[in-house]
Amino acid sequence: MSASAALDKLVAAFRRRRPLRAGSLIVSAFGDMIAPRGGAVLLADLAPLLGQFGINDSQARTALSRLVADGWLESKRLGRRSLYRLTRVGAHRFAEATRRIYFGASREWDGRWTVALLGPVRPGARAALRRELQWLGFGALAPDTLIHPQPDAQSLASVIADQPADGRPLLVHGPDLGRPPPQALIKLARQCWKLDQLERGYDHFVAAFEPLERVLGSGAPLAPLQAAVARILLIHDYRRIILRDPMLPVDLMEADWAGGRASALARGIYRQVVAGGEQWINTHLHDENAPLPAPGREFHRRFQE
Repeated sequence: MSASAALDKLVAAFRRRRPLRAGSLIVSAFGDMIAPRGGAVLLADLAPLLGQFGINDSQARTALSRLVADGWLESKRLGRRSLYRLTRVGAHRFAEATRRIYFGASREWDGRWTVALLGPVRPGARAALRRELQWLGFGALAPDTLIHPQPDAQSLASVIADQPADGRPLLVHGPDLGRPPPQALIKLARQCWKLDQLERGYDHFVAAFEPLERVLGSGAPLAPLQAAVARILLIHDYRRIILRDPMLPVDLMEADWAGGRASALARGIYRQVVAGGEQWINTHLHDENAPLPAPGREFHRRFQE
């Protein structure tokens, strides 16, 4: 099987998904390709890439309208063309996701915990805050008590800053003075985080993308548009799992945790398709003035050891 044939199988499987979540795929495209290059793009330029996934113009516009309504993007009319740009809140969300997807987290641990107490917040606001914290990897020890052994400090500060002053949680950070045995820590992790479900997701991701990994580089390279498609599909499916991963330190995990293989697979494939995808972006994507600017230094550090 060639790399092109392996990619075609992955794309065909994506197009059979129901419902076909156009908005989620657009989020993946913005995070991987648009955010590092200024955060704005013309819809007409992005449409051919979305079309590869079976997303037509009407579906794309509907999905983008929802992302605007949710505060991720803002839109601007340029004659008959539409430009979409990340909002400030959207840029924060993408920055947080980027750190987790492409850079991971240290698995070393100093034995300290961060505890978030939600306190007397309005019920609807409390549920929203709980979701935000769980998105950052916090586990639920109790309905209004969430814990994490080593949350990303920058992402946590960004989420807290986006909350109204009277809706921010009480954060407590310090060591566990009880020094529980290793098995007790592993049991606690299983109690507070849905690790079985997460592991099944990683196993499915590896099974789906291993054929592409095996054939990449063994024959004719993917064309630039194919490389862009492979990049988006890889990050889209990996993102859906890694952003649910609390990135727990090794002290809390079994030795054969499936996330390690999935991370290595994503890193290996991305390195082989990133350059081709960049060629397609350079040629085809524009903001309101010109081709998208080149990505910054941080982009070139993605998926480095």
